[in-house]
Amino acid sequence: MIPMFLNVTNRTSSAVKELQVDALNKQAIVTFTNGNTCAYGNVSTRAIINVLFNEDVSLGFWVNNHLVQSDRAYVLSTDEIGKKDAYKRQRLNAILNNESYPNLPSFV
Repeated sequence: MIPMFLNVTNRTSSAVKELQVDALNKQAIVTFTNGNTCAYGNVSTRAIINVLFNEDVSLGFWVNNHLVQSDRAYVLSTDEIGKKDAYKRQRLNAILNNESYPNLPSFV
């Protein structure tokens, strides 16, 4: 699927210079005022729609709650941007390595 990042405009923030979101791929790219840029995957579609259409949402607050400190979202590598199944791949690797996922019952 082709990435369709939209810029979140008409906002000012002391921490966030630019925010781009893609609701279809559940991704966001944030550029901070210090120049660092991070891409995140598995971002809540509901949160993305909210930040796009609700101008009262603070960019710094949104980035903090839905990207930086979120248990759901994770940082993407550059080759994963625009790929919808990146989270599935990460989850599968975590399951195979027995990392913080519940054990499924085994059947005989």
